[in-house]
Amino acid sequence: MLAFAVGPIATAGLGLLTVPAIAWIFPPADVGRLNIVQIAVSFGVLLFNLGLDRAYVREYHEWSDRGALLKACFAPGFALMLLVMLVTLPFDQLIATWLFGLGHVVYYWILVACVIVSFISRFLSLILRMQDRGLAFSMSQILPKIILLLAVAALALPVFSRSFGQLELAYLASLLSVLFVYSLNTWREWSPALRASVSRPQVRSLLGYGVPLIFAGVAFWGLDATSTLTLRSLSTLPELAVYSVSMSFAGVGVVFQTIFTVLWAPLVYKWVARGVDMRRVDHIAQQALAVVCAIWVVSGIFSWLADFVLPARYVQVKYLMLCCIGEPLLYTLSEVTCVGIGITRRSMLSLWSTIAALVANVAISVWLVPGYGAAGAVVANAIAFLVFFVARTEASAYVWRPFPRARLYVFVTAAVGLSIATLVLGPHSPVHYSLVWLALLPVVAWVFRTEWGAMYRSLHASIQSTRWYPEPEP
Repeated sequence: MLAFAVGPIATAGLGLLTVPAIAWIFPPADVGRLNIVQIAVSFGVLLFNLGLDRAYVREYHEWSDRGALLKACFAPGFALMLLVMLVTLPFDQLIATWLFGLGHVVYYWILVACVIVSFISRFLSLILRMQDRGLAFSMSQILPKIILLLAVAALALPVFSRSFGQLELAYLASLLSVLFVYSLNTWREWSPALRASVSRPQVRSLLGYGVPLIFAGVAFWGLDATSTLTLRSLSTLPELAVYSVSMSFAGVGVVFQTIFTVLWAPLVYKWVARGVDMRRVDHIAQQALAVVCAIWVVSGIFSWLADFVLPARYVQVKYLMLCCIGEPLLYTLSEVTCVGIGITRRSMLSLWSTIAALVANVAISVWLVPGYGAAGAVVANAIAFLVFFVARTEASAYVWRPFPRARLYVFVTAAVGLSIATLVLGPHSPVHYSLVWLALLPVVAWVFRTEWGAMYRSLHASIQSTRWYPEPEP
């Protein structure tokens, strides 16, 4: 757990250095364009892997020839990706103009290179994940952040013109660094794949498992990317930059999400296989709610510190980030409350829950973004993920078993409502908004005192059970 946790924690810490550095050195329009690059890369990897990354994880322990499995999962998507790149060749300038507002085709082809590098890195990272090489996996997450930070610092020198092309190349260099490290760490696994032979029935079987998962993945990507796309089409690049920086400052929620989701699903399915009383999930849901509320409140107390590390044109960030942090926190909490969907294998309900949230996000974004820019986008995002949480929770209770939900809904709705109120009223309130959040800290400590006590006892027992004692001398 600690080995896999190092990556998200260090990445979030480095992000708190990298994002302000980019914001100070580059104009807001270029910061917004970088966000478009990142969204496009995530979509490209999601689409072109054809769900075969999950098929690789599913079949890893079933195939005796893992080199053949890697080749069978990697080759179809890679071939499709190259084909699409060739098809877009006549339209490269048009695509560059549509994405970045600049007609330089080189920007598009740097983006293509980013997608290819990220696609390859995705499959190599799965090798480390399946071998439980947590520290190597974490180091590969940390390295690109370090490279990007160093590259951005170098671009601050007077000899550079600080153009978007240079920023995009810095991002590509960070991706290439992680590909290089992945290649070195996994060469014993991927080199046999080059010579392995696979049959068409094997590939078809893997595609049969993976392709249906694309729809759920694309729906969630749409939920996550709606704000970026609506800001790009209905607002301005500077507003997109403010949104992008605000999301980056919600990194503490992403750390919690990343660590929890890596550990949670395998643990739940182990309990199911062993016939454990699953009512313990109810208690864990309340404990997760306590942590979510604590992170939200602490973020509200200290969000004003963003003013000290960002240029004056990003003064809105301290208000926006409280809505932004709702996305990872509500997603993490929903992972606990929706376990019934996975246990009963009713995965279509997850898809419909995502679609419901996506529809809400699109509708509210189209309504608010033209008039309010980044503020409208983060409000739409917060409400959409609240819908996502409620839909997944209700679906789980319907197909699995009823469980207490009123307390969950009251606190998360209050957190979303107070975040929106901070955004709307914070700049004009006679009382500093952070004092309101500070007043809630003892409330969270008292209301969840039972959960804090249970978590402390569990942690203490775990430490005691894993403590090393030397063997007595004969």
